[in-house]
Amino acid sequence: MRITLNNVGYVKENIDLLSEITCSFKTGLTYIVGENGAGKSTLLKLLTTAIPPDRGEINYTKLIRDGKVGLHRQQLTVEDIRKMVGFMPQHFTGHLEMTIERYLTYIAFHRGIPRKLVKSSVNKWLKDTGLVELRRRKLGKLSGGQRQKVGLIQALINEPRICILDEPFESLDIREKLFFKRVIERLSFHSIIIMSTHLLEEIDLAENDTVMYMEEGKLCMLDELGKAFEKFRTYSEG
Repeated sequence: MRITLNNVGYVKENIDLLSEITCSFKTGLTYIVGENGAGKSTLLKLLTTAIPPDRGEINYTKLIRDGKVGLHRQQLTVEDIRKMVGFMPQHFTGHLEMTIERYLTYIAFHRGIPRKLVKSSVNKWLKDTGLVELRRRKLGKLSGGQRQKVGLIQALINEPRICILDEPFESLDIREKLFFKRVIERLSFHSIIIMSTHLLEEIDLAENDTVMYMEEGKLCMLDELGKAFEKFRTYSEG
């Protein structure tokens, strides 16, 4: 899988929220970092196809094997992309009148998990994340941290080929963060994971991970990255 952006821009109320974004994402974990208001959430919404770019283009391709011509890249349609994307927005709510168990069961069916595996999959996630005793509580009655865990589960439950997480660890304690980081790390071996954060402490760089820094709706060029990242460090720690 590969996602490629070419001179992508997005305008809202005559303000350039994104400008001249050119980059690509491949299998593995990519951190999108920057101060609040840098354009991270807008970029992630574009990548989920929730909103279209005003300028430029975003292409999603995968390698397929053809007996006649060998391996070649095939461009995916919007419908194809939406079937393989797991997304957690910055402010996750879900269906507030549903219980945790019912909501996750609904999501599991919707994401294509085989019917005979849905119950066991949901039960395992509830057990592993400490939500078993709350399984019949409605999402609207959950604390911020509890709802955050449900948001992460719904994005990860079917091990999506593309997983996009916007500030995913807010309100979680250290143990909960470590659990989800391990899940995301395992998934990154065969999926594209794109995760935004404005906190330096959330970044645990492995050998094949990538960091992209955003500032005022633009990605910093490689030769500016060190200076920008130092500015981000000061912001994050201050």
